[in-house]
Amino acid sequence: MIKLYNEDCLKIMAQMPDKTVDLLYTDPPYDISATNGGGTVNKVKKLNKSLKELDEANITEGYDIEKFGEEFLRILKEPNIYLWCNKKQIPDYFNFYVNKHKCKFEIIKWSKGNALPTYSNKYLSDTEYCLYFYKGKGKTFPQSYDDAKTYYFAPINHKDKKLYGHPTIKPLELVEKGIRNSSREDWIVFDPFMGSGTTGVACVNNGRNFIGVELNEEYFNIAKERIENN
Repeated sequence: MIKLYNEDCLKIMAQMPDKTVDLLYTDPPYDISATNGGGTVNKVKKLNKSLKELDEANITEGYDIEKFGEEFLRILKEPNIYLWCNKKQIPDYFNFYVNKHKCKFEIIKWSKGNALPTYSNKYLSDTEYCLYFYKGKGKTFPQSYDDAKTYYFAPINHKDKKLYGHPTIKPLELVEKGIRNSSREDWIVFDPFMGSGTTGVACVNNGRNFIGVELNEEYFNIAKERIENN
């Protein structure tokens, strides 16, 4: 079962009954503070270009973590959720899911060897975080040592960014690990911020049902074609 919606995910979730989703895996908008990080003119140009791509995609100002989070938890059978984020968002996520809702957690790290060189007056932004919040037992089923690792080392995939046009596309291999680790075949996986469809492709490849929502029509069409032709 594959269902794809070009719509506001809050509207779609409002139509979904309680406790219908087994796993939520998504890459919501990051909260990004633009900074040039010092350095040479070429470095600044590269960083400004990257930030412009994110701004044009309307994914730089974050989102209401609590408002969306309450809906996420309502439609999940029980908390079982992967959320990509940047460092700035981590405290808010932990306040909501751990402090308020008493979830357990894991932190998956994607370390990139080709991050933008913004080191002149700050540490590199060479790591992205995927926070996994859950309750109960049996929500992680790694079948191999590699799948159980919480660190993933891989460069930014410029090929996929160009091919599918999304500035924050995540490695398919890493997304598939999360899908395998925290769901069973025929379970329902939901991605409310589908982007270019990586979660959907991962679900098709691993025999999961998928519901995906993307507000941006351009990205939705890319995701739809990518998932249906996979």
